Amino acid sequence: MNKTKTIIIASILLIFTMCGLTMNNIIKSKADIFQSQVAGYFYPETSNRINKELDLFFNKTIINYSGEEVFALIVPHAGYDYSGQTAMNGYKKLYYSLLLSNKNNYNVIVIGPAHKQYFKGIATLSAREYRTPLGKVKLNNIKLNKYISDSVFKGEHSIEVQIPFLQYIFNKANKEFTITPVLLGDINKSETIKIIDELINENTIIIVSSDLSHFNNDKLAREIDKTSINNILSNKGKIDACGVAGINILTEIVVDDKTIRKELVNYSNSGDVTGDKNSVVGYASFSYYYPASESILIKLARKSIYDKLTNQETNIDEIRKIIPKEYLEKKGVFVTLTINNRLRGCIGNIIGESPVYKGVIENAKNAALFDPRFNKLTMNEFDKTDIEISILSIPTICSLKDIKKNDGVIIENGYHSALYLPQVWEQLPEKNDFLGSLCEKADLEWDCYTNSKTIFKKFNVEIIK
Repeated sequence: MNKTKTIIIASILLIFTMCGLTMNNIIKSKADIFQSQVAGYFYPETSNRINKELDLFFNKTIINYSGEEVFALIVPHAGYDYSGQTAMNGYKKLYYSLLLSNKNNYNVIVIGPAHKQYFKGIATLSAREYRTPLGKVKLNNIKLNKYISDSVFKGEHSIEVQIPFLQYIFNKANKEFTITPVLLGDINKSETIKIIDELINENTIIIVSSDLSHFNNDKLAREIDKTSINNILSNKGKIDACGVAGINILTEIVVDDKTIRKELVNYSNSGDVTGDKNSVVGYASFSYYYPASESILIKLARKSIYDKLTNQETNIDEIRKIIPKEYLEKKGVFVTLTINNRLRGCIGNIIGESPVYKGVIENAKNAALFDPRFNKLTMNEFDKTDIEISILSIPTICSLKDIKKNDGVIIENGYHSALYLPQVWEQLPEKNDFLGSLCEKADLEWDCYTNSKTIFKKFNVEIIK
């Protein structure tokens, strides 16, 4: 080696040393990132093109959502041109579940079949991040260290095609996530179930990557796929799918949890895209979910308070798309907060100046933070807080004798006014006590309800708990 080359190499090593780097660090940093294998083949190779395509799928997807919490999806893994729309149907269901969730961080276990290499058992990656054109995703694979086998992921698409969908959906819902990739070879089902079951906690979502039947004519494919779909939903019978092992594992994981429901979200086959009905591949999206434990408006109120406490923005435009039509009407809304059955805040509007769901969002935040009778709700109190929503009918003028128990009542006298919701009758069941207390609330004399100048209005409420 000549003197010039020696000086150059020594200089480079000196720079590495000064920067706290060594050649081993540099090699390690490259190994820590697993690079996309099928970008440009199964899905677009640039972030702009991926986002445009996923935007198109997302905007075309119309689903019903009533507040359920998605635990798992089965989604197809063909090229996006073929199965992307069907996959998005499942992912959009997950998106709305995330949107109304108070959890900010998730781990997604992505289970896919190996197409490229035969191996026994399961495999995961040694890397700490997976890079697609949409950026890097952290891998959560420490518990699977003894199953590391990078080589079987070379050129494999079943797991990778799900990652841009997850990046897109989680970014849109403003949530963070990590991935545990689990590639299935020739597995022992009971052992694999045990391994995956130990990875699951309350912040886990499972994605099973699978297409259905392959290379039959359209008519036969639909018959075979219909049988497979019914068998997936009923937990019995034969399933014709390339990811059948992952589907069976998911079935076993949830079979003892009687609260989990499942549904077919969408079905299609490649012939629907190509027009070739002679040899098609079937695709389906399934959602495994916990049914809504409370009204979507209660979830919205809770989410609104949580967002305010954590300085986040509530995505009103997207939420509007899943609100039942009757809550898009303009009506008066009150939101009442209680802790251990004691009032902790109550704010509302008598006349609907905005749709019900917007009234819920604003009044929930105001009841938690701006009711002058209470200090601001704390995060420690948040988890203990019960929420009740009252949707008001239009108040009508009435006489004193027209007021009956369980009416909502408004009194007005000069510049003074006050309102009691019908629920107050539970604490003040006698009419005189109810109206006398209402007079005091209006900063009037106890017996103002006997004054001829006092105006009465009554209304009904729809109570949502």
